[in-house]
Amino acid sequence: MIKTPKLGRVVFLRGFERLTALSDGVVAIAMTLLIFPITDLATGSQGQNVLTIVGIHESKFITFLITFLVIASLWVESHRLFRDVIGYTGALLWTQMVWLLSIVFIPFPMDVLASVDDAIFPNSAVYVGTLLLATTALLVEYAIVYKNPSLQAEKVNLRPGLISAGIGTGSVAAAFALTLLAPELGLRPLFLLVFGIIGGQIIGRRFGARHIDGTDSEDQ
Repeated sequence: MIKTPKLGRVVFLRGFERLTALSDGVVAIAMTLLIFPITDLATGSQGQNVLTIVGIHESKFITFLITFLVIASLWVESHRLFRDVIGYTGALLWTQMVWLLSIVFIPFPMDVLASVDDAIFPNSAVYVGTLLLATTALLVEYAIVYKNPSLQAEKVNLRPGLISAGIGTGSVAAAFALTLLAPELGLRPLFLLVFGIIGGQIIGRRFGARHIDGTDSEDQ
């Protein structure tokens, strides 16, 4: 009698490329959509030069830049994980769908923040909360792959990435708490995310490296 593995533990090798292609396409579209509110400014500002438009709508351009960099950072972290993955499980698939949901939703709070005061509750909280959903989903993905060696390529070390993702999620969680407790700070708590990304990379590489077949392997 053959026992059927639990759904979350069945490893699918075929179709993994379609999952990564879908993810890349969704991220590309989300990043492209960010520019539409900016282009609308140019259409509605006839006769004004570029510097005047930027000066009048400075907050919109700042929010656009921050959101673009945030999505880019999230994609890079996801890419670092998926380049060492050779298959997927049902749990990994649906966790990636949650990650993509957060990516798709980010342009909405960005557009809201570009139009109103970010110190008005819960504007910043919704924005940072969306980032928290994305970073948490990525951390869960790291945990799923880390605990399932059959999903991993040979001789890879996921510990640095796992540690970095954990620190990054913690920094976003702290920023989210600040947006709830002190909404007058606006998006300033997001500076914690910068320290989380940099600190996560440093700590992950320092304490996550381990000896594999006589060489130190790191998740670059």
